[in-house]
Amino acid sequence: MTFDLFYMQIFCLGLLVLVAHFCSKITRRLKIGEVVGQVLGGLVVGPILLLFIEHEFPVYRNALNSLHFFAFVFLSLIAFGIGDELNRTKLRSLGKGMLALSLIEGFVTWICVTISFLLLGFKPIVAFLIGSIGIATAPAATFAIMNRLDIGGTMRSMLGGMVILDDVVEIIVFSITCQAALLLERGGSFSLTGLSLPVAQELIFALLIGFGVFLILRLTLERRWLRPEGDRGTTKALPGPEFLSRLISELPGPAVSVFIIVAGCVCLGVGLALHWHLPFLITAVSAGILISNLYSREVFQSLRIESATSIYTLVFFALIGANADIEAFHPENFLFIGAYVGARAMGKMGGSWLGCRIMGVERRIANTLPKLMLPQAGVAAVEAFYVASVLGKDGGTVLSIILPGLIFFEIVGVLSSERALIKWRSWMTGGGEFIGEEELIREKLQKEPLTVSQVLPPDCLRVPLQVSSKGEAVWELIRTLESAGYIENPGQVLEIIMERERQGGVTLGNGIAIPHGRIPELREPVVAMGIMPQGQPIQIGGPGDQPVDIMYLVLSPPAPHELHLQVLAAIAKLLRNREVRERLRRAQNAREAMEIINEYSKPDS
Repeated sequence: MTFDLFYMQIFCLGLLVLVAHFCSKITRRLKIGEVVGQVLGGLVVGPILLLFIEHEFPVYRNALNSLHFFAFVFLSLIAFGIGDELNRTKLRSLGKGMLALSLIEGFVTWICVTISFLLLGFKPIVAFLIGSIGIATAPAATFAIMNRLDIGGTMRSMLGGMVILDDVVEIIVFSITCQAALLLERGGSFSLTGLSLPVAQELIFALLIGFGVFLILRLTLERRWLRPEGDRGTTKALPGPEFLSRLISELPGPAVSVFIIVAGCVCLGVGLALHWHLPFLITAVSAGILISNLYSREVFQSLRIESATSIYTLVFFALIGANADIEAFHPENFLFIGAYVGARAMGKMGGSWLGCRIMGVERRIANTLPKLMLPQAGVAAVEAFYVASVLGKDGGTVLSIILPGLIFFEIVGVLSSERALIKWRSWMTGGGEFIGEEELIREKLQKEPLTVSQVLPPDCLRVPLQVSSKGEAVWELIRTLESAGYIENPGQVLEIIMERERQGGVTLGNGIAIPHGRIPELREPVVAMGIMPQGQPIQIGGPGDQPVDIMYLVLSPPAPHELHLQVLAAIAKLLRNREVRERLRRAQNAREAMEIINEYSKPDS
């Protein structure tokens, strides 16, 4: 190594980290994800900067290329960590239905992407590779949105199970396909018999190396030879195995020292697998599976230390961008990039929707889950990078398609996930039920007619309601329900209403607002209503929103969910009538307002 290359490596690494870091801060502010900023930072430091300085500093490209080994280290640790998700207990908790759903979604995605590129004239093995990479899903951004919206329960567990099984299926399919591509590159015959035996042999050897990694970790991360502590709380440092094990052993857990040992052992195994052209991801995953099932899952906690993972995550995505070919964004490639984006989106959303329908998943989950499957980042990026490194021109073509597609899915996929999760959260907290659910509303009202007068007690009308702000209006209606004996904890009710409002607006237009929420202590829905004096509306929402002079406060029990929807739909149906709205605004007292509501709540009205 020359001194010029040595100092340029240091310079490149520093520039890469700084630019990727600040780009990620910008994209995070723009709410399009840190990963996008890190990849764009790598693009700036790599191919874009090379356009201007390569003729003056030719060693700059070599310095960047010398850092690419880190991407393989990162993906190997990801693959090892996936082994934790394949623990027997976790798999049993996911159930056979989740496995079937994931297989359906993955198969449909693989078929859609593969067929698209076969129709575009790609070699079969290259089309299979692109199809296998398309299966991968990146959960990090979606789970970050879930954490921000405080979403748990069924949706979180289903998404987690889907993503885990997705990545497992993807790594297996990609590893087998990639090994077949490497055999063809070395002159093998393109036939089932010509490829199956060599691929099977290489998979077995990769599994054996993974078993060796497991044995090293098992011996290094266990203190089984240490003698019990003495009476005074001290342990004797005796010569022999006890003393040796004290020097080399670490207790499994979230410690940097354990992370160092895990990373070192995984790198040893992966390095050997790459040296012998074996599927290195299978080596890493198999070692993780053995650790998870035959030793301790605490080992994986060391891979989640934020101070360590945030650094190598940043460097990894920056290197992916730095390795990109700027010509990949040439208009001639837009057809291929568009084909990948369209086929993968169709496969992901259509496959997960089909899987949900076949497995009988609840309707709202089936409508939400497909929109959460689009994001794609780490696994797909480094696999494309690996293919570009070992398959020459064909591999470069794969990377030139996957990288722009990755940027698209990381932006559009995150936006799609956020919108879907906000709608899900709105439904769970009591909002957004009747918006876009006309068919379900019509069906429920036909089967079980419900009128506003059934849930609006006469003593819960406030006409006129003398208030000057939104908060005061909501609080007065809550106190009205408390005085009537329908609720016992007005402070808790106010918190629930305010939490619901933070998830989205509560105005219907035409000067009407319906703050609402689900209250655990209730057994039946109840409504309070207030009408502001004529000429004295209050402002709800932004400055451009129409002032409000009619407010309904709707409280329902947590279950059944359809009951809350029925109440909201009944109010919306009543207030669609312009005559009703105008007569209510002219009402002089609560008795007159109740008569109007009763009149228009009749079935023939």
